[in-house]
Amino acid sequence: MTKGKNKIEAAALRLLTYRDRSVQELRDRLNRRFEPAEVESVLAHLKELGYLDDLRFARNYVDSRNRNRPRGNYLLRLELGRKGIADAVIEEVLNSQEEEYQLAFLLAQERFKSLEKVEEPKRLRRLYSLLQRRGFPWSIARRAVGELLDSDPQKEYN
Repeated sequence: MTKGKNKIEAAALRLLTYRDRSVQELRDRLNRRFEPAEVESVLAHLKELGYLDDLRFARNYVDSRNRNRPRGNYLLRLELGRKGIADAVIEEVLNSQEEEYQLAFLLAQERFKSLEKVEEPKRLRRLYSLLQRRGFPWSIARRAVGELLDSDPQKEYN
């Protein structure tokens, strides 16, 4: 490897020590400072070594989002697309419909507790808005909020 490629590889590895990155993210960062042809060579080498893997990156990204700040598949698809992940890889790592529902339900349940003193129509609006902002489809938001309200001990009809 030439001296220039060693510099590029060192910069790439330094960026990867902070956090895992997609190939496109790393390419964009390295192209700011180095020649694109040399960058491509280093990226290919890092892929061979297993340091760069878009499938692994996407799985970890979705898992992290599910644990820390749940999102619906719609937003996950947009975020991964912006990071340069291929559509086929995105489809492979997205949550199943049942997993997406569980995430929506847990998110709504968590927020529901802080909305106890808010009147019913406003509470529903806020819950639906939260779920839609986080990328959950209307059908899942409606099902999650409906089930949450059915299990609410404060309801008169329970």
